[in-house]
Amino acid sequence: MNSLKTDVIVIGCGPGGAQTARNLSRRGFSVALLDYRLNVGDKLCTGIVGTEMLNHYPEVSNYVLNRSRSANIHCDKDYFLTIEKDTTQALIIDREKFIRNIALEAEDSGTILRLQRLVSNFEISENGVEVYAKYNGDIEKYNSDVLVIASGYGSKLAKRAGFGLSKHYIYGYQTKLNNVDVDKVNVFSGDPLPKGHFGWVVPTSKNKGYCGVLGKEKLRNNGLEFLSDMQQKFNFDIEEKTKVWGIPISPVDKKSRNRSLLVGDVAGQVKPTTGGGIYFAMRSADVAAEVINDSLLTRDFSEEHFNSYSRKWNNIFKNELRIGFFARQFYESLNSDDIKNILSHIEESDLISKDINFDWHSKIVMMAFKTKIKSYLKGKMLRKFKSLTFN
Repeated sequence: MNSLKTDVIVIGCGPGGAQTARNLSRRGFSVALLDYRLNVGDKLCTGIVGTEMLNHYPEVSNYVLNRSRSANIHCDKDYFLTIEKDTTQALIIDREKFIRNIALEAEDSGTILRLQRLVSNFEISENGVEVYAKYNGDIEKYNSDVLVIASGYGSKLAKRAGFGLSKHYIYGYQTKLNNVDVDKVNVFSGDPLPKGHFGWVVPTSKNKGYCGVLGKEKLRNNGLEFLSDMQQKFNFDIEEKTKVWGIPISPVDKKSRNRSLLVGDVAGQVKPTTGGGIYFAMRSADVAAEVINDSLLTRDFSEEHFNSYSRKWNNIFKNELRIGFFARQFYESLNSDDIKNILSHIEESDLISKDINFDWHSKIVMMAFKTKIKSYLKGKMLRKFKSLTFN
């Protein structure tokens, strides 16, 4: 049996796993980065991130397919609102190439990148971590001091390590398009979508784009009715069949144990409002790398030490995700008439002129609830709103 010893093993080469490996390798630690896929970064994703990505990860500018400063909001067949801004509000990036670049930079810094490795088992003890992965019919053994699980939503590996999974999730449906003659992001609610869902048609580059739906119910025929409506409206061609994936919308209760921690979707580090996870996963990976760095230097692999990861993460993200989760629940409680009335109020008020950070929604959400939008909070939602603390 082949065996490899490193300081850290990272399972999963998405934005969280690749960024953790890059951070630690650049600090001089040895890292094994394992992924079951051959194509790094190949995951269903629209690739929309806020401009704040440029502040933390300026290299993302090399992977921008389109820039968005406006959007058309539709509700049912009879309501339409255009939001126009003077500056770019969001970037639409080539996620696969961006994540692949992070992984290659990690490899250049010393990370041992092993693809097509399906982790079959692992053990975490006082003496270290042992991971077993299948490759070409053989079993490979990896040893380390620390294990990072960044293997995506619903991972059985997290459960095997004693972690719980996100208690709330939604489904995403997305189709790649050709011949897309659209110059703005288009967002849809109401007919033919079920209550609490929203859909989109997003232009990327060279007449290409995505059509998708997000919501907590499984859609019949993977949302074919909405896709057909959009095809009739925009006259695009379908490049690939619709893909479906699960998205956690609440963080897990526990993100760290002795010698191990969770990063990315597997930890529920996702925006509850839009289901986007690239930015939050990478920022979470930065926090994880700091904690692991200190652990390796002090040789302290205790649960108490690794719990500092959760504390630091909570300081940055906890309230943001709580408010975002509440906003999603509020949206799911509204019918089409409510949504149209709220959009009309937004159009008439000065909310539309406020700065909106695509990755940090809590500020605009709380501004909205200081207006008459608050009157749409009823019963259980009003009680939930009153129980929230915003600090």
